[in-house]
Amino acid sequence: MSQSNKLKEFARGQRWISDTEPDLGLGMVTETDHRTVTLDFSAVDESRRYARDAAPLTRLVLNAGDPLQLGEVKVEITGVDSTAAGTINYQIRMPEGDIKPLPEALLPDNLSMNRPLDRLMSGQFDPAHWFRLKQQSLALLGQAEASGLMGLSSARAELIPHQLYIADEVARRYAPRVMLADEVGLGKTIEAGLILQQQLVSGLCQRVLIIVPDPLLHQWLVEMLRRFNLHFTVLDAERCEALTDSGESDPFSSTQLALCPISLFTGKPERIGQAENAGWDLTIVDEAHHVELGAEQDSDPAYLALSRLAAASKGLLLLTATPEQLGHKNHFALLRLLDPARFNDYDSFVSEQQHYQAVASKISNLDKDSAKVRELLDQHGTGRILFRNTRRGLSGFPKRKLNAWPVSTQAAAGANQTTAGAIQTAAGASQTAADAADSNDGGLEADPRVQWLVQWLHENHDGKVLLICAHDALAIALEKHLRLRVGIRSSVFHRHMSLLERDRAAAYFASEDDAAARILVCSEIGSEGRNFQFCRHLVLFDLPINPDLLEQRIGRLDRIGQQHDIEIHVPYVQGSRQHVLFRWYHEALNAFEQVSRAAYRLYQSLQPQLQAHLDAAEPDSKAFNDFLADAAQQNEKLQQELEQGRDQLLELNSFNAERAQTLVDSIRQFEQDNSPADWLLKVLDSYSVFYEQNSDDSVSIIPGEDMLLPVFPGLPDEGFEACFQRSQALSREDRVFLSWQHPMITGAMDLVVDSHQGKAAASVYIEDRGWPAPRSPLILQCLYRVKVSAPAHLQLAKYLPATSLTMTVGLNNRDEAGPVKLPQTFADALRYPNKAATREFMQEHQKTLQSLLTHANLQAAKQCQAAIDQASKRMLATQTSEIKRLLALKQNNPNIRQEEIDYLKEQTMALHQCLGKAEAELVAVHLILNPKQETP
Repeated sequence: MSQSNKLKEFARGQRWISDTEPDLGLGMVTETDHRTVTLDFSAVDESRRYARDAAPLTRLVLNAGDPLQLGEVKVEITGVDSTAAGTINYQIRMPEGDIKPLPEALLPDNLSMNRPLDRLMSGQFDPAHWFRLKQQSLALLGQAEASGLMGLSSARAELIPHQLYIADEVARRYAPRVMLADEVGLGKTIEAGLILQQQLVSGLCQRVLIIVPDPLLHQWLVEMLRRFNLHFTVLDAERCEALTDSGESDPFSSTQLALCPISLFTGKPERIGQAENAGWDLTIVDEAHHVELGAEQDSDPAYLALSRLAAASKGLLLLTATPEQLGHKNHFALLRLLDPARFNDYDSFVSEQQHYQAVASKISNLDKDSAKVRELLDQHGTGRILFRNTRRGLSGFPKRKLNAWPVSTQAAAGANQTTAGAIQTAAGASQTAADAADSNDGGLEADPRVQWLVQWLHENHDGKVLLICAHDALAIALEKHLRLRVGIRSSVFHRHMSLLERDRAAAYFASEDDAAARILVCSEIGSEGRNFQFCRHLVLFDLPINPDLLEQRIGRLDRIGQQHDIEIHVPYVQGSRQHVLFRWYHEALNAFEQVSRAAYRLYQSLQPQLQAHLDAAEPDSKAFNDFLADAAQQNEKLQQELEQGRDQLLELNSFNAERAQTLVDSIRQFEQDNSPADWLLKVLDSYSVFYEQNSDDSVSIIPGEDMLLPVFPGLPDEGFEACFQRSQALSREDRVFLSWQHPMITGAMDLVVDSHQGKAAASVYIEDRGWPAPRSPLILQCLYRVKVSAPAHLQLAKYLPATSLTMTVGLNNRDEAGPVKLPQTFADALRYPNKAATREFMQEHQKTLQSLLTHANLQAAKQCQAAIDQASKRMLATQTSEIKRLLALKQNNPNIRQEEIDYLKEQTMALHQCLGKAEAELVAVHLILNPKQETP
């Protein structure tokens, strides 16, 4: 068989191979015009569109005499005829001897190509190090895929047990539909990102829609990119209009990963229909509890939009407040989004929950790891679709200490005047006196809180300081004032900074150097998702009206793994609105020193009264004192109710400490044993990409003119500093974390494995002694992998990860092909040969070469088949066990979806069929010549 690049005239029905994605199998031209050509790759149920002038495609042309496998029948090509339509008709000899026609359109979609030998015989061979690089790459890829941890281990995030437990539990499901309802500050965004990344890696999802409140749009965009290397396209109203104006009828078809504000669907309802038809594998909704969920939910535009989009998406993740915060009716409304057939009657839901509460009361008398408890968990009503962790159920959190700093009342009048009417209760934000200051810092110098801050910074030098305020303009002006007017080393974070600017600011703040920043000034959104656990001082320059927002601020430092108790500093102008808010949070909710689970519900119920007291700005009035006393009583009562209503079954179902720790340990061991560092440096050397290793094991990678490629995968024009250790990635956020799922690593792996370099290599042996095959003038190394074409969603790598083997053969003492063992230092005696002499040598020893290749193919086929058989047995055992488990659970737990069971059955059948078609594929050959060795 051969391939031709001479003819780039495309016609429907022609068969072509993708040079960059050979795993797609054999493609067929389905559409072509003057600019593009479209191919269907039926083996994997995918299609590709290429620019026809630069399509990385090779035309498949079989030759007379080539063998061909048609299903279970092996035939031989006897003739090749071109048609007027530009396609090829083959003549084939059947096993019975009959000659029959075969249009190329009927060629098998998974046709195996023996291209390495063609390159070798034509003299297109490379130095041996390219062959060895392919060997190492396939071996590493197999180890990484076999771990099943590439998705969970590749995020720039700490290995926090409860987050990993939830992610692992949910991500393995087909089209998961769950609610993530951890308390504020426990990392729901990271949990969702881990689930998403693992599902993308495993192939369970490809098209993803994320819907967020408008103010969080940029935060999510940055978080997905910085932590997970996921490039989402923001589709807001402006972007959708631009796409429509440019001729795009459906803006949602333009991207696989879409990020949208909720206002896109409430402001222009026709967008809902477009999104419904886009075919999402997974939809993620952040802060789902902020839609109107009360009795009038069916008439709320946001809830109606979510209902339609939830029904249209295969999988659904709702990130929301805890059930206790939501209340029963609101909680039920969100559950109805997950499964409207299951949760269709509120009264039945309440009755069911009361039953489970009665069951949960028995838990305290049982061993939490007993079989009885496991049985109760399996039967729990919402346990499989709801995950909720609380700080009470976890450990490792620091203590909080409040430091109140009332400042001069002389500025109170000015503070009240400049902030009158500025509290935006709908958005949950606040605006302070300093917000209104001009950028020339004049207003800041007069602000008594700024005066306190400057004095406190001069008097205290025991650690870094994180300051959070409401708005970007204030953060910028305040940092500028501290740095230029006061001379304090400072840095700033706000949402208008680029990702690179934020990383540099974070690195300047995190550095232990004497010249590093002492204080980082952050706006509300600018600091989201950042790791500041090395810092123990938190200054709340102003206070938000939304208690969840306050907890998120404190949560920047109050995290698992924080090494110090947290010092919370709250400066406020006496007699101001901020004074009112301070007393509300401290005396009514106790929200500074503890996580108040009742805070949000109390805030919702008392919001009108609170707003009236904020407008009055009389923090010491009798009316406000009475209001605080009554609110404190309500808070205590509500806290008691929440404690009594704790769903212990749900808490146990949401976190299994032993399993979670095993997962953490497995990831750490995987990272220790399978770092991509050494391999990547070899790849960079091979492609002449400049890099410099630093003393702390980081590396600076910079593209240059000497590169063998115009663009190296994942490397920007300006280059970057990178690291391979998780600890360094968390402390130096200005450095790229090169995990297994970073685009540079995945791109480099695809490049090495699929590129022409190394498919055929040749070497000449230069020593007089030590030739390991005394009777053979040549040694042939053949690199194979198990080839199987399967759609990504079948998760074939779970049972058959990238599997490769190398057969090294030569002539034995009986002049027959047999295995040869190479000494460890053998490569030192090899040199790149003269091409003309090598071609001549191969012609002289063609019979020997063919004998060695035939032997290698036979042995590789046997070993690969053994691996395939083992994978098939493991697959059938695992899939059957899981199907039986879910069927048994479904008898008592209505949340086990029949759809999930049906998918497992279909997946098992499809995997069995795919594995039945798996075969050994020759990936590369390495010919080693010894001209001094005479043929016997």
